[in-house]
Amino acid sequence: MTCFMCKGNLESKTSTFMVDLGNCIIIIKDVPSEICSQCGEISYSNNVALQLQKIINSMRKTITEIAVVHYSDRVA
Repeated sequence: MTCFMCKGNLESKTSTFMVDLGNCIIIIKDVPSEICSQCGEISYSNNVALQLQKIINSMRKTITEIAVVHYSDRVA
C-alpha cells in the first residue's frame, strides 16, 4: 500500500493514539497502524478504527483527567 498523502510506502507497525475529549485525555498505546516510511502519516484499518471508537466510548465514563490504556488489553 502507498500513503495517500505522499505516495510513500506504508509499513505495518504500532503507534500511540491520543484524543482530547475536553474533560479527559485518552492515550491508547500499541495500536496496530500503517505508518508511511517517507512522511510518517499514520492510518488505521477500518476494524482498528472501530475498536478505537469503542475504547474511547467506554473510557468516556471514567472520572479521570488522563487515561492511558493498551490497545490489546481493551480489545477482546
